[in-house]
Amino acid sequence: MKKFIYILLVLLIASCANRPSMNKEISIEEALFEAANSEDNENTILKEKLTRYFDLLKLKVNHPDFETDLVSQLQKLSQNKIIEIKNLEASSLENIKVSDSILVLSDSTEKIKITYDIINKDSVIKDSIYAYKTTTEITVDGYSMKSFEIKFDKE
Repeated sequence: MKKFIYILLVLLIASCANRPSMNKEISIEEALFEAANSEDNENTILKEKLTRYFDLLKLKVNHPDFETDLVSQLQKLSQNKIIEIKNLEASSLENIKVSDSILVLSDSTEKIKITYDIINKDSVIKDSIYAYKTTTEITVDGYSMKSFEIKFDKE
């Protein structure tokens, strides 16, 4: 029985050994670089922000008692004024596509066209909106990375 316990202890210690080939760690700089520079990641964030904007507009229509809080959140996501979309009560946002053509307005601001479909129970409306992406470079613990803010407008 003692031999069996010793064998188990040896196997346990050997399996917990810190082998460099098994220990793959990615540096913080590499992780930040991959996350910040991924175009797919930026497109996903644009789609999520548009979906959030659309959901806030729906909430504003469906729950007018929360309008003041919702308006302040919508203003943070709006370039100039809050965009009004009609017939939002029973609609959903689908087929969101980020355009490949990007208009550079300044060193830090880009204008990106996003097309989408508003699906109601009896119709499909194709529409588009512009996302204004403002990029700023921030430094965290000595590592530079890009942060961006997204605002929406119809023009």
